[in-house]
Amino acid sequence: MDTIREFEIRFGIELPPALRNSVLGDRLPRENVMFETEDGKVAGWITEFWPVDSEESESYSSEYEDLSLAGVLPRNLLPIALVANGDRVVISLAGPDCGTVYYWGWSEEPEPESNSYRCMRRIALDFDGFLDSLKRA
Repeated sequence: MDTIREFEIRFGIELPPALRNSVLGDRLPRENVMFETEDGKVAGWITEFWPVDSEESESYSSEYEDLSLAGVLPRNLLPIALVANGDRVVISLAGPDCGTVYYWGWSEEPEPESNSYRCMRRIALDFDGFLDSLKRA
């Protein structure tokens, strides 16, 4: 809990309750899992769910700093997982879509990145629905 709270205080944001509870309850898959967007146009493998903070690898902290605060993504979006092709799964932290989980087609972004929802496809309306929709190999 301390790591989550430190992350939230550091960046002035709050994790959606379902994500927070999943991290605290150790409910995130440790193996590769498959997702599909609601429109059925994109399916892929999630190869890693990041920790909240880490000095050795990507984490919520490093991804939020490098992508959201840097203006590559809208500030309300937090990358939470890596897709096999290098794209990301993100969750909205604020606004009318708070808690919604999206596939971000980073590889589809123009140069420079659009800092918009242009390359987003919704996976689930909330984090629990997202976890329920994942398929194991």
